[in-house]
Amino acid sequence: MFENNFDNKFVKVKVVGVNTVGKENLSGGLTALNFMLEQNLQGVNYLAVDRQDTENLDGCKTNHKYRLLNTSDEKILTADLRGADLIFVVADSVWENVKAVALTAHCAKKTSAPVIFIAGGNFEDAEDEIIFDALIKLPSKNFDADACKVVTNFVETVSLPGQPKIDVKAIADFVKNSAAVVSYGERDGKNAVVKAVKVALEHAETSEENFKASEKILLNVTAAKGNLSLEEAQKIFRICRRHAPKAEIFLGFSIDDWLVDKVKILLMASVKAD
Repeated sequence: MFENNFDNKFVKVKVVGVNTVGKENLSGGLTALNFMLEQNLQGVNYLAVDRQDTENLDGCKTNHKYRLLNTSDEKILTADLRGADLIFVVADSVWENVKAVALTAHCAKKTSAPVIFIAGGNFEDAEDEIIFDALIKLPSKNFDADACKVVTNFVETVSLPGQPKIDVKAIADFVKNSAAVVSYGERDGKNAVVKAVKVALEHAETSEENFKASEKILLNVTAAKGNLSLEEAQKIFRICRRHAPKAEIFLGFSIDDWLVDKVKILLMASVKAD
């Protein structure tokens, strides 16, 4: 499942922000794109969608903007999404314009890339309307920054050096046969690894009530070299098994010496539907 691959450095990630509020308003889908653009992530392309108002699109700083008014528009978006190794669809307040989000996700699913949906605010029953491979639920508060953290963690997971290595193929294989729930955690200082894992697990349990029945967990630690000991890795396995006793657990490690004593956790869990 894991391998060290030089091509990981050249992974292509595309993030599609969808505006969901009415005219002359910029929702979290587009403001999150603006926030990410300011972080200057390498290897990431940004696309903005709004079916209602071109002025909203004008407020987004990306050069790639789309109005999905007809099938021709959808074909253009789908074509521009092709070639990505990983696609994120980002939207806050989904039910404000669920059709726009659903159409965008549908276009993304026509490509061969895994589609991860970052949903903010109330998302009850929207799973029935929107097609995706993996889901992360975030609160509307601090949505822009939190959505950026998720994308950043994925980019770091697949592009930074490390051993064992989680690559895009591992992520694609993980989500291919069943929808997955995604969570993350960050902590610094003493016992940062264990604390960050607990934050990620708490987030996962909040997002998915059946998390305890997870069949597989894919967990990546991003930290400075030497900041993940064998003892800490063993603790991670024990903690995960307490929260999801039946899950097969895969652990990856990415090295980022700029983090110093900070640790980032990215967690994906495959949960069997009722």
